[in-house]
Amino acid sequence: MASLLHEALVELIAEHPELLLPALQEQLGVLHPNPDVELRCRRGEASQSRVPPLRADLGLEFHRPGESDPFAAITIEIQLSKDDDKPFSWLLYHAGQHYCLRVPSFLLVVTNDPVIAAWAAGPFRSGMVTMRPLVVGPTQFPPVTDPEEAKRSLERTLLSGLVHANEPVAVDIGIALAVALDASPDDTGLYYWDTLLAALGDALRSTLEMQLEHWKPRSEWGKRLYADGQTAGLDEGRAEGMAEGKAEGKRLGKLEFLAELLSKRGLAIDDELRARLDHCTDEAQLQRWFDRALTATTVAAVFAEP
Repeated sequence: MASLLHEALVELIAEHPELLLPALQEQLGVLHPNPDVELRCRRGEASQSRVPPLRADLGLEFHRPGESDPFAAITIEIQLSKDDDKPFSWLLYHAGQHYCLRVPSFLLVVTNDPVIAAWAAGPFRSGMVTMRPLVVGPTQFPPVTDPEEAKRSLERTLLSGLVHANEPVAVDIGIALAVALDASPDDTGLYYWDTLLAALGDALRSTLEMQLEHWKPRSEWGKRLYADGQTAGLDEGRAEGMAEGKAEGKRLGKLEFLAELLSKRGLAIDDELRARLDHCTDEAQLQRWFDRALTATTVAAVFAEP
């Protein structure tokens, strides 16, 4: 099942694809950011063929005002580790997008690791076809550490925090995000702080928490995630409870993403189904529901028995 960091990046880019454009200015060429261009993100869809089902993370289409057909498109893949099998599916994603839309098409890899960024740039070859994906990583997403800058774009601040989640600068990004959220309405960026904390490693999270003496979770999911008090200096028994709390928090986070996806697709769930979601601890079952939710047209189709 995809990691929380992977899903957080997918959700953030799906909601705010414009965050990618500054990092792609030199690579996009004809697609250079233009205020008159409308960006539309689509959830990845499984290929309908005899090959194994494959699903890209996101598809981004570029539209001119008033035109229903795109004039260019990008398949977006979030890649947080090296996977030598991925280039085979990337070739198929790109070919499928080009075939369906008949417009200039590109494949973009988003990563939080410079080593993965270098590998993902290719080239990858299959006979007469050579693929060199566009890649954006930590170098293209500068850390947002100034609270005033963070206030201007909570989304860009969160994105920089997720991309730099493995680096010490993530602490400074977290402080800037906390200050910016404190100055924002309560319902703005509700999950941003808790998502960033969940994405950080234990050492960086502890450092950030120590520098923010009065930090607190901002969402119901976050309150459940940190109910046991994730602070420095816990004894062994408390540390074990914290680890269990983290695992439960991640499960709840995945459930929240699934519920949000269903809502955005207009698939309302009743109290009985919500309870079924809340009590599910089977990760394989959660993945099946999530996969179905991407393309299903009814709630019944999502939650049908295998």
